[in-house]
Amino acid sequence: MSRIYKDQESIDALKVRDFFNGRARKEGNAVNAVMLQSEGSTIAVDRDIHEKTHLLPRLERPSKILELGCGAGRLARFYNDGGNRYLGFDFSEELIARAEADIGNDSNIQFQAVEVPRIAVEDFRLQPPFDVVLITGLFMYLNDEAVHDSFEMIAKVAAPNAAIYVRESLSELDVRLTLKEHFSEELDEVYNAIYRTTTELTEVMTDTLVEAGFEFEVCGEYAFPLALRNRAETAQRYFTLRRG
Repeated sequence: MSRIYKDQESIDALKVRDFFNGRARKEGNAVNAVMLQSEGSTIAVDRDIHEKTHLLPRLERPSKILELGCGAGRLARFYNDGGNRYLGFDFSEELIARAEADIGNDSNIQFQAVEVPRIAVEDFRLQPPFDVVLITGLFMYLNDEAVHDSFEMIAKVAAPNAAIYVRESLSELDVRLTLKEHFSEELDEVYNAIYRTTTELTEVMTDTLVEAGFEFEVCGEYAFPLALRNRAETAQRYFTLRRG
């Protein structure tokens, strides 16, 4: 199978993990390892700069931060000041190993190699509630049930006045696009991902986060300027929500 339009197909989570373990081993730049672009492209780095400059939540006081799908920890260092405490989850043991090696011995930053959302709250190395929850480019690698359960988990571990930031690659078509066992010439690897529509992801957040008292501040706007959008069928969009 390869490109599947509209139908709700599942992807193999273990193959997604193995893909990113391989990326972690062979990609020298930690940003490029997770923000996938062709060799020689600067788009991933430029997007990283734009996101940190214009999109990510700014903190006015010391906060507890949870990141789902933290990759090699590119946002851990960004928030590592002002008394913040951070916990990052990722399914890829190799990416977590890179994150830990990069950060070193810092008691304010913790990483765990876990499959979101299959982790019990009591096993979190930093216990909730969390003031900020970050999710960037994760849900495209989760099947529908796991996406719903992840948002349910977020609602439970978020503080009463929490902020949530979601940035996700979504379908620009009227229907979802699933890449299942698809060989990407650009990446020179077999790739699996589910690009939901903006409406689909918004509906899941409405059924979980909004039901738990969150309100949208930004809902599905383009995350990056046109010069940093290079796909015909998908685009990065972002959402911010706040409760309290």
